[in-house]
Amino acid sequence: MARIRLSWSGVCRHNGDGPSQKGKRRILSFMGATKKFLFASVLCSGLVSILVACHSDRPESFYASLADVRKAAASAQSWIPDDLLPASSRTIHVVGELSPSKEWCAFEFLPTDSQNLPKNLKSLDALPPPVKYVRSPRVSWWPSVLEGNLDVEKIHNAGFQLFVVERPANSVVMGIYLFALDLSKGRGFFYWTYKS
Repeated sequence: MARIRLSWSGVCRHNGDGPSQKGKRRILSFMGATKKFLFASVLCSGLVSILVACHSDRPESFYASLADVRKAAASAQSWIPDDLLPASSRTIHVVGELSPSKEWCAFEFLPTDSQNLPKNLKSLDALPPPVKYVRSPRVSWWPSVLEGNLDVEKIHNAGFQLFVVERPANSVVMGIYLFALDLSKGRGFFYWTYKS
């Protein structure tokens, strides 16, 4: 009769002859379960990392037309100055940042509608200090030429004319819009921030 002893690993051994068949199955089962657990842990950690990296504190919206902006909630209308955009504006993307308040917008319009741009858009060749540097909104539709330390010559070479509009942001602070418009192709972008 063989003597059975329990080793520190919990596997039954027969007189020092190595693990029994049952013990081998237990080891393999344990190793398989451990691998599955480790794989699941790594997978979950990776997914959490991706979700955290993709999370944005910047609300982003899309409107097919300026009419859709006007139909949207009041909050959408406050993000987009529909009186400054050409009447034919469409494919409108907007992303905002709440603190500090900033917004980025892209839109398309009929090139013939550029004649009807509001008269309060002031053309400029030198950038006012609040819009000399534009942080990236981290969206695919925003052109890289309008990010970072802005270079007026590069912006003009990319086909854009620059305009600025200053308006009260609230009862205390002024806001400033920087428009970059490609009038021949009917596309435009604006960046808004506080003037201070």
